Amino acid sequence: MGVRRPRTLGRPQRRQRRRRHGRLLGIARLSRRHWLRRGGRRRHRCRWGALARTPPRSRGDLSVIPRRLRLRNFLSYRDCELDFSPLHLATLAGKNGDGKSALLDAITWALWGEARGRVEDDRIRHGADDMRVELDFDVDSDRYRIIRKRTRGRSGALDFFQLDSQGGLRPITGGTSRETQEELNRRVHMDHQTFINSVFLVQGRSNEFTVQTPLKRKEVLRKVLGLERYEDLFRHANDRRKTAETDAAIEERFIGDDEERLAEMPAVEEALKQTASEREALRERLDGEEKELAELRLAATEHERRERAVVEATARLDDRDTAVARRTESIAALESDLAAVRETLEHAPAIEERYERLGAARDEERALAALAVRAGEIEGAITGADSEIAQERRAIETTVAGLDRQREDAVALVATLPALREEEAVLGGERSRLAGLDEGVREAQDAASEALQTQAARADEAGGYRARAQELKDREATLAAAEGEPLCPVCRKPLTPDELQATVDQYQKERRQLGKQYAAAQGAVEEAKEEAATHQERAAALQEERRTLDARVRECEQALAARLSKAAGAERELPDLEGRLATLSQSLDAEVFAQEARERRSAACEQLVALGYDRERHAGARERVAELEPTEADYNRLTGARVQAEGLGDRIAGAREELRRECEERDHARQTLTEAQTALDASDDVSTRLKAAEDTVAESRDRLTALDKEHGRLEERRATLDAIAARVEEAKDRLAAARDSAALHEELARAFGRDGVQAMLIEQSLPELERTANTLLDQLTEGRGRTQVSLRTQRESASGKPVETLDINISDDL
Repeated sequence: MGVRRPRTLGRPQRRQRRRRHGRLLGIARLSRRHWLRRGGRRRHRCRWGALARTPPRSRGDLSVIPRRLRLRNFLSYRDCELDFSPLHLATLAGKNGDGKSALLDAITWALWGEARGRVEDDRIRHGADDMRVELDFDVDSDRYRIIRKRTRGRSGALDFFQLDSQGGLRPITGGTSRETQEELNRRVHMDHQTFINSVFLVQGRSNEFTVQTPLKRKEVLRKVLGLERYEDLFRHANDRRKTAETDAAIEERFIGDDEERLAEMPAVEEALKQTASEREALRERLDGEEKELAELRLAATEHERRERAVVEATARLDDRDTAVARRTESIAALESDLAAVRETLEHAPAIEERYERLGAARDEERALAALAVRAGEIEGAITGADSEIAQERRAIETTVAGLDRQREDAVALVATLPALREEEAVLGGERSRLAGLDEGVREAQDAASEALQTQAARADEAGGYRARAQELKDREATLAAAEGEPLCPVCRKPLTPDELQATVDQYQKERRQLGKQYAAAQGAVEEAKEEAATHQERAAALQEERRTLDARVRECEQALAARLSKAAGAERELPDLEGRLATLSQSLDAEVFAQEARERRSAACEQLVALGYDRERHAGARERVAELEPTEADYNRLTGARVQAEGLGDRIAGAREELRRECEERDHARQTLTEAQTALDASDDVSTRLKAAEDTVAESRDRLTALDKEHGRLEERRATLDAIAARVEEAKDRLAAARDSAALHEELARAFGRDGVQAMLIEQSLPELERTANTLLDQLTEGRGRTQVSLRTQRESASGKPVETLDINISDDL
């Protein structure tokens, strides 16, 4: 290395550097005060505490202590195990080629996959196909085991474990060898380059640190000082800044989306007002329509009554016509029976008495017949009211029957709840069985893994026996093929014939012993292989059983959940059904329905009672008239006889007077029919209007129901928008907190970065390094030399600007 004169920083530059370091430390302090003053949330204060309370540890605080080293086919070692546990300070001493450096290479190869030589396969012992190094070491009171293997011509393998207090292994191997190596570097707190530049002097590369570029030297110094913690703090602060910015962006997006939704609030309010107004108007219109419908139903009932009155008047007119016809025939008979009059006169008193009784009976029957017409009209009104009452009763009974069926169905569903609960308990037991199967699978897999590890260990052991036997066989072949005086394969001294034979015998004895050991190891390998296969088959069978049971349990749980839901719903609805059913049944029993029809019927019954019509009396009168009806013929004959006696003209005149009376009755019946028909014609047939009115009322009711549903939906939407508005306010609070957090962690990232606290710590450590190096140089030269070392962390670029570096300047008096 050339000699360069040290460059001394001027006072202004030193002052500028101190100011910069002061600003960086001030950023951290002020940032914390700023965060607490702004009222940061508790979780952020905790995170700050995690960053601020954990000081970085220097390499002096960390010790990587090897405890046990085992080598197989690594460089010159066939099978070797070293226990460092009882040692505190150790020295490896021996001749060149004895394998001292190979042990150190084994440690560095196990930890970082780095050792002397460029070709990996050259590190495999001659005659072997693979190599393996296993290292147990302690770091930070934790013990680890690293196993690195390689097969000739193939890629290597790396396994990393942490040992617990009972000696158990917990795998911490990553998904790939690279991930495992990164985890290993993190646990030992250094990589291979840092190791060979600060801890371990590689043979022939003692100047490894000084030949590095300034940037690499500074990086090594940073790792030696343990500044990776500040790198972690920088990354954590930067990651949290990014997370806070992401959270802020998410909140902004959510706020934007919610505010877009809130834009429909005025439309919802307007729709609510319009719906409420329309509902009120529709209710008023529906009241008028229902009133009109009731009036039309009354008009329809009156029209039906008048139709019945026309039919009855027509029947009475027919009766009067028949009576007139009979009277005409009677007059003819009187005239024909004139000859028999004299005989009839002999019975005149009796005939006259009976005839008077017939007249009285007929007068009574006619009076009762007039009352019967009016009674029929009243009974028609009663029949109409009874029809409406019966129709209302049938409707209520139909509803009661439907509710009763629903109640029976609900009772049946509720009755299934205990059985469903029992099924649920049974499924719980099946779930417990699933947990047992999972435990069985894990036990079988653990047993299979243990058997595979045993198989691998026994296979490695058998390979070692085979390699040793091959080595002995090679030595025998070397001794047998030697020309001249044979040499000892170990110490390379000449052998006498006796020594040669003894050596060959010893080799053969060892080979036989190794053969037995190899056969035993191979047998153990096969046993372990069969055991692993057995456990694997058992694990597969348990997994298949578990999969089948899980599918069946899931299917049963889904079906049971549906049935439980249906039964629980029936249980909730049952009280309401029973209440409605009781109300309707009470209404039927108390006869409190169809009140309007009942009032009409009561009024008609009162009119019927007031009329005083006696149907039995009327029937008796008709019977007496029918009984005395033959007397009329006798009386007629008597009259005829008298007419003959007093004169034919008087008798005929009397018969005609009777005919006139009957004609008057017929005319009265005709007048009654005319009046009934006129009344019928005066009443309108409102059946069409009644159907239209019923349809209109039904449509209005449907529209009102739809408006009620729409009003409810709008109310729900307004409540949702109110919740969104509250959510927007909360999101704005979170947005402000996220922005504050992003600003805070941006300041922390600058403080913990390489141009911040790290640069300050390096600057503070350099004077101590210079003093220590110069003290060592002075001790090496016993005070006779004036070689001085100085370190420079900044230099001027071609443009005159300061550039970060780590130059080593050496000056002497030569």
